[in-house]
Amino acid sequence: MYEAISINQEKSQIINRSLILSLLRQEGVCSRATLARLSGLKQATITNIAGELIQCGLVVETGLISGEKNRRSIGVTLNDERYKVIGIRMTRSAFYLCVAGLSGRLYSIHEYGIGPRESVSSILTCIRAAIQKTAQQYPETEILSACIAVPGPYREREDRLLFVTELDGWKDYPIRETLSAGLDLPLYVINDANASAFAQLWYRGKDQGVENMVYVLAGQGVGCGMIVDGQLILGQQGIAGEFGHSSINFNGLPCACGNRGCLEKYCSITALRERILELLRSGRSSCLTEIRLTTQAIATAVRAGDHVACEAYRQVCDFLATGIVGLVNQLNPGRVIIGDELAEIHPGILLDVVRRRIENNVNPLVIQNVSIEVNQLHESPSLLGASAYAAHQELSNPVRLLSCG
Repeated sequence: MYEAISINQEKSQIINRSLILSLLRQEGVCSRATLARLSGLKQATITNIAGELIQCGLVVETGLISGEKNRRSIGVTLNDERYKVIGIRMTRSAFYLCVAGLSGRLYSIHEYGIGPRESVSSILTCIRAAIQKTAQQYPETEILSACIAVPGPYREREDRLLFVTELDGWKDYPIRETLSAGLDLPLYVINDANASAFAQLWYRGKDQGVENMVYVLAGQGVGCGMIVDGQLILGQQGIAGEFGHSSINFNGLPCACGNRGCLEKYCSITALRERILELLRSGRSSCLTEIRLTTQAIATAVRAGDHVACEAYRQVCDFLATGIVGLVNQLNPGRVIIGDELAEIHPGILLDVVRRRIENNVNPLVIQNVSIEVNQLHESPSLLGASAYAAHQELSNPVRLLSCG
C-alpha cells in the first residue's frame, strides 16, 4: 500500500512539474501567483516546484513584473540560454538544421545541400556531423535532444520509413539507429506533416480551432498532420495522416506505396510539373519552357498570370481541394491549414479553389465552423515542429534534467 502511495505521489510530481513547464512555455514570463491560478495548484506547491526548477537551471527569475491584481511580483521563465534543442528538416534536395530554446525561440538556421545521387547513408552521416558541429558551437549550452522531420510514413517501433516517393534508398532504412550512432543525446524521428501540425499547435496554441486542426502538407509529397483535443494523432503504428495515398482513381497511376491513383499523384509539385509539360507539348504558348521548370519559375509564371501555369495550378489545387473535402467530412476540424511548396506558389488562388470546392461539397452547417487558411508561420513549419517536438519531450518528463541539474 505504501509503495502504491509513493508511486502515485511520484507520478503526481512529474505531472505537476510538466504542467508548470508547459505553462511557462506558453506564457513566456509569469509570476508564481499566475502559475497557481492557471494550473489550479496551491501556492505552496508552485513555490516548491519553482524552487526545484530554478535550482536545476531549467527556470530563471527575470525580475519584477506586473502580477495578479496588478501587484509587482518576481517573474520566472524557461532558461533558454542554458538548455536548447536541435530540429532538422529533411527534404529531397536539402536538409535544414535549427537550434531553438525550450520556449521555441530560434537561435540559428542552416541549410545543407544534398546531391541528386547521394546515398542515404552519406546523407545521414552529414546530418549527424552537422548535429555534432552545431552542439560544439554552443559550449555554454546543453543541447538536450534533437528531432528530425522526414518526408514519408515513419514507423517508430521498427525505426523504418515505409516509403518516400522520389527518394531512392530510404525505404526500410534504420534512420534513428544510424543517426544516433556516436551522438550523446536523445534523437527523435517524426513525419514532416506531423511536425508541421505540431508547430501550429506549439506556436499558435491560443488561436481558436488549433486544438482540433488538420495541417495539409502539399509539396513534393502530400500528407497531413492531425491535432485532436490538443494532441498530435499518430495512429497505432505512427503512420496516421497519409491521406495523400488515398486513391481517387483505382485505375490511375501506380504509386510507390503500392496503390494506384493516389491523391499525391495528382496534386503535388511533381504532378504540377507534369501537367505543365503536357500543356506545353500540346502546343500551348507560355513563358515557361520544358528545360527549366523549377518551383520558383512556375511560381513566377503563376503570379504573372501565365495561362498555362495558372490553368495547371488551378487543376492541381482542385485535386487537393477534393482530398481536403474528405478530411473535413471525416475529421470535422475547427481549422484546416495548408502549407509547403504548392501553397506557397500562390496562396490566393489556392484558397479560392479550396474554399469553392468545400462550399460546393460540404454541408453548410459544417462549413460555418471551419477556418481554411494557408500556413502563417514565417519559418518552415516542419523545421519548427521538429525542434518543438524535441523540446516537448524534455518538458513533458523533466526527471532527467532535475536529476542532473
